[in-house]
Amino acid sequence: MSSQHRNCGLIVTTGVEGDSKVEEQLNRGLEENTLDLLDRTKDLPRLDSRTLITNSTRLLDKAKSFYPDLVVRRSGKNFHFGENLYEAIEEFNLEEVLYVGGGSATLLGRKEFSNLIDFLLTHEESSISNNFYSTDFLGCTPAARLLGTTPPEKDNELGWLTREISLTPYELERSARTQLDIDTPIDLLSLKLSDQTGARLSDYVDKLEWGKTRIKEIMPQFTDQDSRLVIYGRLGASTFAELENNAACHINTYSEGRGSFSEPGKEGSIPLLGGHLLRTLGPKGLIERLTNQGTGLFLDTRVLFDYQGQWPSRPERFSSDLLEPDGIKTTYLRKLTEAARDSDKPVVLGGHSILSGTLYLLSKEAWNLSAPKSTNVRPRNYKF
Repeated sequence: MSSQHRNCGLIVTTGVEGDSKVEEQLNRGLEENTLDLLDRTKDLPRLDSRTLITNSTRLLDKAKSFYPDLVVRRSGKNFHFGENLYEAIEEFNLEEVLYVGGGSATLLGRKEFSNLIDFLLTHEESSISNNFYSTDFLGCTPAARLLGTTPPEKDNELGWLTREISLTPYELERSARTQLDIDTPIDLLSLKLSDQTGARLSDYVDKLEWGKTRIKEIMPQFTDQDSRLVIYGRLGASTFAELENNAACHINTYSEGRGSFSEPGKEGSIPLLGGHLLRTLGPKGLIERLTNQGTGLFLDTRVLFDYQGQWPSRPERFSSDLLEPDGIKTTYLRKLTEAARDSDKPVVLGGHSILSGTLYLLSKEAWNLSAPKSTNVRPRNYKF
């Protein structure tokens, strides 16, 4: 199929929120990653336009200065993702669109972006995403077909939408490179372990302190066959398969709450196991019960919030992830954070990303962090 005279555009959206210390830490990370994305796609062959949509004045000013070719749009106070995306597709009459969220594609290089454009220019009526079920970045052709749908509030829904408009969906192989998305400060800290981030983000995360987090303490367990990691929350089958293939330790998993957007008031199944343990044992008892099953714990705290019926504020959630209970006013979360901080076994708290892209990254980088305690030997499949 000929790819001549096709109008292919990149659209990046980056939203920042809040001015607390922990929120500002995340905001800066998102801004630096966005600039890295723009660096990696600068002068990319067959990419006809690039558009940045953001509510960050700091990012807008830098982007205007660094990239004269870039079209910049300041999003309104009441930012609506889908409406902004659709307006840009229509304004530039895009035939192919590559959408990237400002916290995603952190580990993708220039070659991968070029490959995504190649895909769009050599396929018809198709989409390609990092995760069809919960999208962080996606390309689709023809882009105009999206305009016939109701604009989604969040990018997570884009994969499903492309199926509704009869596009053939493709998905990239799941790995740290495709799944890691900067959702919380704990994701930023984990990127300190990677050498694949862009220069700007790398410089920024290098200056961040590990603080009270226990990531470095839990890392050696991935390479130790005598260790047993306990993982609770929205763990997907693909992530578990990755751990089965690349971790030497034993894994205990308690997966529930999948399909949730982790927001108050969203309908969906209430996580009964974790909620029941929290209610009957209390925050400290929950941590003790789960850590007693192994040698370390990854806990997706967001699945507990709906069950509890009391959603902590964004700064409280981030402070909990960093194991900094001071200032957390929501009682159960403060006690949970204190229990995780004081546990005799390492506990890592976070949101969905800690059990997705960040977990991919940690399990991979563990083998490079220190001398492995075990040899990771897995039998090869043999088919008759």
